[in-house]
Amino acid sequence: MTQDSVSTAVKLAILSTGIFSVMFALIKMLGPEYPSGQVLFCRSFFAVIPLFPAIMKNGGWQVFKTSRPGMHLTRSAMGLISAFLCIEALRWLPLSEATSLFYTAPLITTVLSFFLLKEKLSPLKLIAVMAGFAGVLYMLQPQSNGNLTGALIALGSALCAGFVAIELRRLSETEKSITIVAFFMSACSLAGLLTMPFAFTMPDLKDALILLAIGITGGIAQIFMTEAYKFAPASTVAPLNYTSLIWATLFDALLFAKIPAWHTLLGALAVACCGILVVKAGKHEETRVSAKT
Repeated sequence: MTQDSVSTAVKLAILSTGIFSVMFALIKMLGPEYPSGQVLFCRSFFAVIPLFPAIMKNGGWQVFKTSRPGMHLTRSAMGLISAFLCIEALRWLPLSEATSLFYTAPLITTVLSFFLLKEKLSPLKLIAVMAGFAGVLYMLQPQSNGNLTGALIALGSALCAGFVAIELRRLSETEKSITIVAFFMSACSLAGLLTMPFAFTMPDLKDALILLAIGITGGIAQIFMTEAYKFAPASTVAPLNYTSLIWATLFDALLFAKIPAWHTLLGALAVACCGILVVKAGKHEETRVSAKT
């Protein structure tokens, strides 16, 4: 790993988180008029546009060739629930607060890894997880924030994302990234499509373009993040995801005239720091194990 490759990974990761933040802002701009299932369909179906070259490069329909269909089904199901809840949470919460809660997922993954994968939970990781969730409680302050429903929806999305991360660890041992993404996008597109006979709003031209942009930005951000992991390890790339908190705060102020309260900012900072600490602690443990073997 060279300095140039690290620099490339950093640029790609920051660009990816910025574009994902644009996608979240676009979803929020639509407002409650559009059902979550319809938004989920557009977010997934139109993401195929930027992903199409990668799909064709890997044999078109051959990307669905797999020996682990059951695991893809589980990963896709948890992923689409997480995506659906994410869209719902953005209707209830300011962008910065929702984003902060989404990024409790690494903390949740750490706990799930202990129970499901029997991974060791070091004292440092345990402290980071506890401090991170303390930051969540401080950020929410239910007594001063009546939007507890939105917070619970966002945490539900993060919980499902934690399960997804566990499945991705297993799938990535044998499956190509494009195969995993293709199954997930297909599942979300189908699930969203099935809801539309029951809940559908005909968009005007402006909203149709926003729905299209939601899918395209999501697909582009996915490509950039995947590429970032090719140039540098997760311990370098993953912490950069938290730069999305900066983007979310800016979009809240500029697009939605929402200035986050101090308790929201401090709680978000705690979540981000603890999430980064978990990633770095994991890398340190891997290095120590490698040195012993």
